[in-house]
Amino acid sequence: MMITDMAGLLLLLLVLALAWWGWGARPAQMRGALPPGPRPLPLLGNLLQLQSGRLDRALMELSRRWGSAFTVRLGPRPAAVLCGYAALRDALVLQADAFSGRGAMAVFDRFTRGNGIVFSNGPRWRALRNFALGALKQLGLGTRTIEEHVLEEATCLLREFQATVGTPFDPRRLLGNAVSNVICSVVFGKRYGYGGPEFLRLLDLFDDNFRIMSSGRAEMYNIFPSLLDWLPGPHHRIFRNFAELRVFISEQIQRHQQTRQPGEPRDFIDCFLDQMDTEQQDPESHFQEETLVMTTHNLFFGVSETTSTTLRYGLLILLKYPEAAAKVQAEVDAVVGRARAPRLEDRVRLPYIIAVLHEIQRFISVLPLGLPHALTRDAHLHGHFLPKGTFVIPLLVPAHRDPTQFKDPDCFNPTNFLDDKGEFQSNDAFMPFAPGKRMCLGAGLARSEIFLFFTAILQRFCLLPVGNPANMDLTPHCTGLGHVPPAFRLCLVAG
Repeated sequence: MMITDMAGLLLLLLVLALAWWGWGARPAQMRGALPPGPRPLPLLGNLLQLQSGRLDRALMELSRRWGSAFTVRLGPRPAAVLCGYAALRDALVLQADAFSGRGAMAVFDRFTRGNGIVFSNGPRWRALRNFALGALKQLGLGTRTIEEHVLEEATCLLREFQATVGTPFDPRRLLGNAVSNVICSVVFGKRYGYGGPEFLRLLDLFDDNFRIMSSGRAEMYNIFPSLLDWLPGPHHRIFRNFAELRVFISEQIQRHQQTRQPGEPRDFIDCFLDQMDTEQQDPESHFQEETLVMTTHNLFFGVSETTSTTLRYGLLILLKYPEAAAKVQAEVDAVVGRARAPRLEDRVRLPYIIAVLHEIQRFISVLPLGLPHALTRDAHLHGHFLPKGTFVIPLLVPAHRDPTQFKDPDCFNPTNFLDDKGEFQSNDAFMPFAPGKRMCLGAGLARSEIFLFFTAILQRFCLLPVGNPANMDLTPHCTGLGHVPPAFRLCLVAG
């Protein structure tokens, strides 16, 4: 990590005492039992070897020497890094129960306090996850019902895109509007007009937090939260945004409480309120209003940001590789035509498009690290002993860059997912969402949205770059929690 200014130097000096205390406080068995890794400094661990803002690259470099499972120390905290397809499969899939804990992240813990689906553990997590799976299925997730929601929103998005024809524009906000409205229909039971100030503010809050949490400052906060609470910086804006999001979600819950008919749920909030009624006499119930606030936030953030980022990156990639965009449009025209919108059932007849969508997700790896896990019991992995409680970083990028799994791993090339006959060919090493029991609840919805929005746009419009495609840089604007694409503009013309 490069320290380039006096503020960074001051931070380095101030953390020494805290880091020393944290190192000494680790149990001896935790310090000595983990897989080997680079030699840490007594106070800072391996921070000087980890480049701020590109933690994924730094960890990939270390894995070349230390293998598929190794240990780094993020300040005082040891972390077991799982690198590559085999390590992720053997841990998160084959030992799913042992690796099903959620590792603590200070930037989220301050807001959630271990509440909600994503950041809870133990009986609370199991109860919430089982409930959410049933409620989302009841609301149509994975059925024709949710497909209709996406198709209706795609129509609205295309109308907004049509108004820009011939004029360069940044698609970020419109894509965010469309994707977020789908989850709004599931969680809140309504969609919002694209120009509504309340809706736009909501999207700005989520987008701002995703960007900050993908920055080096957020990485530092997760390592030294007590110290950074006292230092100025953009990380404080995360918590102001969280507070505003809490107010928005709480207001939606209050409106539901005033208008709902018990036993006749309209959306996820109503389903949760029904469960609260059922368990209101149980003192150990996990269904409380604060849990509903956090769970709603988790669902919204988890689905909207990753999906809209994937769509945005996908359009940027096709601007740089127009030959791929032309093949997508030719396949849509041949299989679907122009008289109707593409539907999910068309996927089996659109092998090139499915290969392109998989390759976009493989190439960009929107969540390069995945959210951290924690061991719920002692485990063994690739000859190493990992004790209960170990903080685990699942590094997803190396699986997507593995030359033994993909023909052309370092370049954008849809044939990574096509056989010699041009048919789609799946690959177990493709992990756009971390596998195992902690896989995102909205993964299926995200896949449907990516396909339906993407094909709807390419069916209607041709994408024109602003500038020379050869000069387009696909390097993420920043990398941390996610890969945030660089800002870009494009022009649309009728296809």
